[in-house]
Amino acid sequence: MPELTALDRPAPSDPVLAPLLFDVYVSDEHAAVVDGERVEAGAGQSVHEAILDLLQRHARDHRGPVRATVFDRPAASTLRIEVAPDGSSRIPDPEPDPGSRENEDLSPVPTVGEEPVPAPLAEHVDRIREAVHGGDTEHAGALAAALRECLAGDHGPAHPQALEARAMEAYVAHLAGDHPLATSLAVGVARIRCGLGDARAADDVLRATAAWQRLVDERSVAAHGRELLHLWGHLAENVRLGTPHIEAMRLVRQYFAGPEAEECADGQGVTDMS
Repeated sequence: MPELTALDRPAPSDPVLAPLLFDVYVSDEHAAVVDGERVEAGAGQSVHEAILDLLQRHARDHRGPVRATVFDRPAASTLRIEVAPDGSSRIPDPEPDPGSRENEDLSPVPTVGEEPVPAPLAEHVDRIREAVHGGDTEHAGALAAALRECLAGDHGPAHPQALEARAMEAYVAHLAGDHPLATSLAVGVARIRCGLGDARAADDVLRATAAWQRLVDERSVAAHGRELLHLWGHLAENVRLGTPHIEAMRLVRQYFAGPEAEECADGQGVTDMS
């Protein structure tokens, strides 16, 4: 993205308009979607320059600055910017949200051994942790998969211990760079916890969305993205979402930017999680 320059504050006599807010989803190096409007880079222009040009036009129409949250999937990053009518831009100060967590990063991952586990499992978790800390993610993944299969076989896939093991396996896959496996496992955890009405479901869907952002294969992106749409729609109907959850939900909706996303936004088409 072009270097962001400082935006001069308006003189005290200038009218201060509340900035318009836009969601920007960058799908690849050449195209993006700005609040449902497709933007394509012109000859010799980057997609980020095309986005800034469009935001500047909106700022001119608004006669004041506009703000945007840019979800850049290829770069796996999120950026908030403010663009003025003259084309200058800056990163605005964050606005406090009492309902949000201090960490608003869209790529949180669970820590191995994050929650207390029963004594019989502690040794298995310690071995996985040691392998991770030693950089042997292949061995850690094999241990986590074996633990998950054992617990799911003994107690069922929805058992709390089996879910923790699956979340642990997803985390290890993330560390190993196996994003398809990490996404599949994380979505599975999120699906079950949403179905159970678990208080941790929103954070699990957030983690699944973060893993999904790193997928490259478009068929997998679309397939997992559709399920994430339904999970976010289910949560939006039943719980109060914090700022990072709302932004992640918008990111998924922006990817589709069509009737399917609108259907989910209305609380319809939710996956059967019973």
